[in-house]
Amino acid sequence: MELETILELSDDAAAEGEYETAYHLLMAALHVAEHRGDHDAVERIAAIGARLGAAVEAVTPPHRVSRDEARTRGHTAIFDSLETHAKAVRLRLESAARLAKAKASAVRA
Repeated sequence: MELETILELSDDAAAEGEYETAYHLLMAALHVAEHRGDHDAVERIAAIGARLGAAVEAVTPPHRVSRDEARTRGHTAIFDSLETHAKAVRLRLESAARLAKAKASAVRA
């Protein structure tokens, strides 16, 4: 799976105002980045999500996936959700790296 292709598709979808599609493509990219253990890609995806979330908030009238519209349904805005997922992935990758380092140190001892 080519991460760059997924990110390009997400950008294309956002450019067409298809923010839900862009979100799902970013989530797919986030899964790929996690499976690869790619910290830099996780950070990049989080930054893209923040940028797209800001773009959604600027849409007038409010877009159906904006924070205000999500609140009216008792939900979290999807790009806020993406930010939370990215943080969780970041923490899992950091934890796995620390665990691997600790195991390597134990083997050497």
